[in-house]
Amino acid sequence: MIRNYFLLDQKKYGKELIMFCRTSNGIYAYDHDKMYNKHIEHLSSLPCWIKYGRYTMTYGIPHPMNLDCTNIIKF
Repeated sequence: MIRNYFLLDQKKYGKELIMFCRTSNGIYAYDHDKMYNKHIEHLSSLPCWIKYGRYTMTYGIPHPMNLDCTNIIKF
């Protein structure tokens, strides 16, 4: 499933999912669990993570997380 937003979610952790995110530049793929493991220290300090256990970004992929994504289709 290709989402129109970037997502990291505690409930999806451990399911070995490859996520797809559509941006204005194209469609990007990322390994949810690897991204989670790499950035959990920062995520756990965010109010959205504390309250909901998830992090989303509607427009684009945040830096430095975008460095761990692969552009699979360019627009």
